[in-house]
Amino acid sequence: MGESSSAAGDFASALITSVTTTVTTTTTGVIAGLGLVATLILIALLISKELATATSGGAPVRWTWPLNLGIVPLLFAFAVNVAVKLAEVL
Repeated sequence: MGESSSAAGDFASALITSVTTTVTTTTTGVIAGLGLVATLILIALLISKELATATSGGAPVRWTWPLNLGIVPLLFAFAVNVAVKLAEVL
């Protein structure tokens, strides 16, 4: 009876290790994908803001403030993303 409970414990331990590895790998991939999407959106918003400020007239200037509402949080997300990548390297 002791051997079967030991085998069951080994199986459970191996299963938990496998599931943990799979979840970690999947989560890391999803987070990396979100970081890439956030960076691309940030670049697009920065380009839009630059084009809005470079255009003559009053209407494009009104677009700079709403663009800042998207740019500022994405800058923080980008900074966190860079910090995490640097921490991984170091």
